[in-house]
Amino acid sequence: MPTPDRPPYASYLRYTALGFTMVGVVVVFTFVGRWLDGVVGWGFPVLTIAGALFGVVGAMLQLFRATRGSQRPPGAEGKF
Repeated sequence: MPTPDRPPYASYLRYTALGFTMVGVVVVFTFVGRWLDGVVGWGFPVLTIAGALFGVVGAMLQLFRATRGSQRPPGAEGKF
């Protein structure tokens, strides 16, 4: 809900930035895995697949961290 000090589109911008961050993390880890596969010289892209999976896990952790705070009731900081 927009407040007087925040524009109404601020939440859209927050989640757009989060989406771009998630895509960036997956792409970077995939290309690092691809590069490592080239360095190692394996025929099967094991490190590319592992990099992509690590990227997806990292992106999901970032999503959970970013959205966890907005779901908490007031006064519940630091509690699970």
